[in-house]
Amino acid sequence: MGIPEKPQVDGGLESEGKKWVIAGISLRAPLRSICTKPMEKDSENDEEGCLATPTAEETRIPERLPCPPAPRKRRPSLKYQFNDVKEFFTPPDLDSVFIPLK
Repeated sequence: MGIPEKPQVDGGLESEGKKWVIAGISLRAPLRSICTKPMEKDSENDEEGCLATPTAEETRIPERLPCPPAPRKRRPSLKYQFNDVKEFFTPPDLDSVFIPLK
């Protein structure tokens, strides 16, 4: 690991015919000036060159339609039909389990 014999010259600055390298960082060229004065236009091209928002009926955003109603909750289906009379099992010796009160 040594110092390279050939110095970096890519991206260097030129001053009086010599190139300078600043820490291996290439510097950008100076920016061009921007003209802020409006350019003169021909009066014939004013109508064609002027941009405008289209106002035709077909280019307009359609009006919003009313939202549909919310979906209704379905009634739960009955698993069992309760049309029959409910019957309870009563064993004959059930009374013998309980103590009669006085």
